[in-house]
Amino acid sequence: MTLDLNIDQIREWVTEAGNIARRYFGHVKAEWKGAADPVTAADREIEQLLTARLRDTYPDHGIIGEEYGGTDLDREFLWAVDPIDGTRMFVTGMPSWNIAIGLLHERKPVFGLVYIPLYDDWTYTLNGDVVHNGHSIKGRMQHAWEPDSFILARSDARTLFDVQFKRIMTLGSTASHLAYTARGAAVATITHDSYLWDVAAGVALVNAQGGETRFLSGEMMDFARMDLAQIISGIYISGHPDVVQRLIPLISLRDEPITHPVW
Repeated sequence: MTLDLNIDQIREWVTEAGNIARRYFGHVKAEWKGAADPVTAADREIEQLLTARLRDTYPDHGIIGEEYGGTDLDREFLWAVDPIDGTRMFVTGMPSWNIAIGLLHERKPVFGLVYIPLYDDWTYTLNGDVVHNGHSIKGRMQHAWEPDSFILARSDARTLFDVQFKRIMTLGSTASHLAYTARGAAVATITHDSYLWDVAAGVALVNAQGGETRFLSGEMMDFARMDLAQIISGIYISGHPDVVQRLIPLISLRDEPITHPVW
């Protein structure tokens, strides 16, 4: 399927969103939607901007975002917007947060864009290709690992499950993790209990590289069988199919999550 998307126009919107984020960065105050779940004025302003642009340009499409929920989730095309993925990083002054936009066609990810403003770093799909900062990176996903290879995971991953892999890093953003996996920097991404807006853009990038996302059971992630407004429960691995198959047996849930005392 050829998408009728104006990528230059979408990048203009996301650049504008990135400028909003940079204006707040370094002096923003967080509110808390729940434990370890911050939100800022920047999140809200960016989501309002992007959803307004998408609604005006693609009035027949549905939209779902992290801060304001969704409308028309049963439409043929559905946009998933994460205004700032990695808000905790944003609030604490770390650089790996991003703006992520994904598009689903009949609940299958067909377009993804992840933009890290502080690096002016773009990764997006384009008519079957994957582009990083203006250059095609098609085919660069890792299909095996070496002794110095690393996977990316959320910072709380090892409190919930055991991973028999030597090097695990975290950037504080699932969308960044998936983008770096699609680009071949990381061998895979392991994540858990995320929402559609967290993963839609990154899964589209991984899929465009011939990758896949599976649960520990081996079941493929299939948005067609999910309530897209609810959390995607469980542990899932994204990467080259050979890597995913080899990683699944190396991951197991802990009998009891690791906790630490609050001082």
